Amino acid sequence: MLEGRYLDGYLDSQGANAPQFTDDEMHTIGSPLDFVGINVYRPSWYVEASDHEPGYREVPINASHPKMMSEWHLFDPVVMYWAPRQMQSIWGAQSIYITENGCAAADVVADDGRVYDSDRVMFMRACLSELHRAIAEGVPVDGYFHWSAQDNFEWIYGYGNRFGLVYVNFDTLQRTPKLSAKWFREATRRNAVV
Repeated sequence: MLEGRYLDGYLDSQGANAPQFTDDEMHTIGSPLDFVGINVYRPSWYVEASDHEPGYREVPINASHPKMMSEWHLFDPVVMYWAPRQMQSIWGAQSIYITENGCAAADVVADDGRVYDSDRVMFMRACLSELHRAIAEGVPVDGYFHWSAQDNFEWIYGYGNRFGLVYVNFDTLQRTPKLSAKWFREATRRNAVV
């Protein structure tokens, strides 16, 4: 739709349920955007070249593929390279924002009062390195928003999975910056992956 049209294949597949629209509506929908905002967490699929239509085939994701704490969250930071490149390629995006990216981790407060979420630091370092690679190749990424600044009530997992850079004790509401918060502060201060 952002291209101001539906693909014929999509309309054909919907039959009587295909959306009805006017040329003026499609012109409005296809108007240039100030920016494109995308949430990027994980790859949806892997593909390999194929001689059959559409020129590729989906490759099953192995059960042992690395994951973050949430079972849905496949770990493959290269998605932060390809997602904004695709937005630039498909829609000619002139400005791209990563509006969400992050991961849940099994965060606990250690005996010394700190939260050592080294897995989240690894995730952020890997993802931001790939995003930096896209930017270095000219992809117009103008902003990145980490999800989330602090632990919160998550829509699927409630208070079970912690996504934040700041640990929240849900009983006392005390907040403790995690190792990832300190890492992210330094990365943003330097505007570089550290």
